[in-house]
Amino acid sequence: AEPPAAPIADTLPLFGLDDGLYLQHHDRPGLMTKREVRIQLLADLQLPQQGVLWDLGAGTGSVGLEALRLRPQLQLFAVEQRSGGGTLIQANAKRLGVKPAAVIEASALSVLEELPAPDRVLLGGGGRQRSELLEAVIDRMNPGGVVAIPMANVEALAALKPILDHASWAIQISQQQAYRGQPLADGTRLAPMNPVLILRGSKTKG
Repeated sequence: AEPPAAPIADTLPLFGLDDGLYLQHHDRPGLMTKREVRIQLLADLQLPQQGVLWDLGAGTGSVGLEALRLRPQLQLFAVEQRSGGGTLIQANAKRLGVKPAAVIEASALSVLEELPAPDRVLLGGGGRQRSELLEAVIDRMNPGGVVAIPMANVEALAALKPILDHASWAIQISQQQAYRGQPLADGTRLAPMNPVLILRGSKTKG
């Protein structure tokens, strides 16, 4: 498949961009935060006008980069350990006409201490280290900060929610399940997308 043509950034919608606008890894096409979930995550993050946003396990960079379209004065630090991930995120940033503060190709745990304290965190990756990453986020988060964590399975929720409970953060849990229309004979069927659990934690300002 040919990569999508470069869009004209000024003509793109403010947010909720089509999945096909993003460059993706050739060997893992479709492995990105889908539009419907992206929109919900941006809402759950309640982005401030200014501040620091960490996008950990940034993937294609889709959520963090759309956050910059909404809040251009945010400082986005996108961290992705997959080889070639940094180049991909930078390319997508150029396509969308935004400028992250930094795009870092490394394991998130190895670089967090070098980053400024966050006001918002999207914890989209981490794998087996996700619990340790969340602990680090709790330690570094500025007062009033918010973390949003998309998850593909209930085991992740069972592992991460107690960490936020122990930190006495306010918690919200939701599940996003969307359907997209697909041609079927002379009609349309609704094809289900994978459900995504979202765990949101907010730190008190006190």
